[in-house]
Parts: sequence; structure tokens; C-alpha cells
Amino acid sequence: MSVAEIQKNASALPEKERAKLAAWLLDSLPPSAEDDAGAESLEEAERRREALDSGRVQPVPEKEFWAGIELERGQWK
Repeated sequence: MSVAEIQKNASALPEKERAKLAAWLLDSLPPSAEDDAGAESLEEAERRREALDSGRVQPVPEKEFWAGIELERGQWK
């Protein structure tokens, strides 16, 4: 079975079932080679916080964020 066939079949599942499948798939992956809480990740978080605090970047409103997520999800089918 191809990835495209799996995606097509999975997209027909109810949302809760797709969420269970997604969680299982993520859990089935090996741990990341990089430590997610490592110094590099913390430095990136600090840079992003400083960019927000300084006003150089503006946060995306929640409704706009979720609308973008829904738009992306619609393209998966």
C-alpha cells in the first residue's frame, strides 16, 4: 500500500480516529537526534521572545492561526 493510499484511507476516518493514528505514528518514530530542550533550542526561543518583545515581529491572532491550520489540513486530502 502506498503512502498516498494510506493518506486517502486515513482522511476518511473520523477526527478522533485520525488523532489516535497521528499520535501512534509520532510515538512510533525514534527519538530525535537533537535534544529538544538543548541549548540551541533555548537560544532560538530567546531570540523569538526578544523579537516579539521588541515589536520587530507581531504575533498571529489565534483565529488567523487556526484558519491557517484548517487551510493546510484541507490540502492534505
